[in-house]
Amino acid sequence: MMYNVNDSFIGRSLDLYGEWCDSEMFVLGQILNPADVVVDVGANIGTHTVYFASKVGAAGLVVAFEPQRLVFQTLCGNVALNGLTNVDCLRAAVGASRGQIRFPNIDPRGKYNFGAVRASNEAGELVDVVPIDELGLARCALIKVDVEGMEASVIAGAKDTIRRCSPALFLENNAHDRSRELFAAIESVEYKAYWHIACYYNPQNFFGNGEDVFVQYQPEANVLCVPKRCAFEGLMPVEGPEDDWRKAIERVRAGRVAQATAG
Repeated sequence: MMYNVNDSFIGRSLDLYGEWCDSEMFVLGQILNPADVVVDVGANIGTHTVYFASKVGAAGLVVAFEPQRLVFQTLCGNVALNGLTNVDCLRAAVGASRGQIRFPNIDPRGKYNFGAVRASNEAGELVDVVPIDELGLARCALIKVDVEGMEASVIAGAKDTIRRCSPALFLENNAHDRSRELFAAIESVEYKAYWHIACYYNPQNFFGNGEDVFVQYQPEANVLCVPKRCAFEGLMPVEGPEDDWRKAIERVRAGRVAQATAG
């Protein structure tokens, strides 16, 4: 993998641990099968993209969107380095409808979390916004979305694809002010959501590094969503539109205390 050594999260994790958000790969890998189609929205440098491509194989397809120009170039580099012919990299943002939006120009020579850059119409490079429905996919097993608060807009532009293909949705949801809007979008496509909350540090990391350099940061919070007729075991269900990752963690802790007391 190529990565920016100045990236304070994804690059730093790859450098120290040889991996990034491995627990997400573990869960999503259970969903994917050979020949599946995946849409990776907010692919960044391709940590998830490369994994998805390996899971779906040569008969599958991964469509990877990344709007930041220099990050997009690194994504393409990682796809090429891994010899992946089943990945289509698109330099674009994803939203509810066709349009354009600006992304800030962040100096890659400075320390920064390049996985947390938000769109802005005030300054930066202009990029196209594309709805997923315009891809006209015949099938889709998974839509993974990490777009810093624009997740609901992505769902709005993918409703036809979701209706036809019933893909699993894996959506970042760590911003309390956007959570209710996201849950409303999930409900609008008749899906139910489960929490996936994990620390950035994996004690069983690939390099066997015992130091947690991310201990001071809040965990990575996502929701895995499936049609209401389906179920996913092993993850905590979302409890209504006012739920958030902090409440979910409190429920987990309360359950552990109850178990310990009963034991």
